[in-house]
Amino acid sequence: MDLSGDWTGVFDYGLETRDAVPFTATLMDVGGVVWGETQEPNTFVPDAGPELIADVSGTRSGVEVHFRKAYLGSPRGGAYPIHYTGHISAGGKRIEGRWRINVPGVPFGGPFVMTRITGIAVTRERALKTQVEAT
Repeated sequence: MDLSGDWTGVFDYGLETRDAVPFTATLMDVGGVVWGETQEPNTFVPDAGPELIADVSGTRSGVEVHFRKAYLGSPRGGAYPIHYTGHISAGGKRIEGRWRINVPGVPFGGPFVMTRITGIAVTRERALKTQVEAT
């Protein structure tokens, strides 16, 4: 099961005082080695601009995925990596799990869910088919 592609998702702090945060991810998966990038609205670093970008790296084994997210530029409040552990759905179109961060003295985390964006692949297939038909 290859996780390569574009994904959309949301992570939750598990706290009534914090809203869930939407994100997008672009992943590559080669033989169970997973890496990529995420983008999310900036909800915790006032001087870092409207969006936060992070690198993702980890592994996939069967229907389990583990990855580490590290914000680029280590914005204040985002200097600690976030660890994600998830379960991949039977069709490979959804990942559900939990995330955690180990800030000294304040470890916390919550649930997350990711859904594969399939419309982009269909668009590319149609573009290739149209290109072939035109030649």
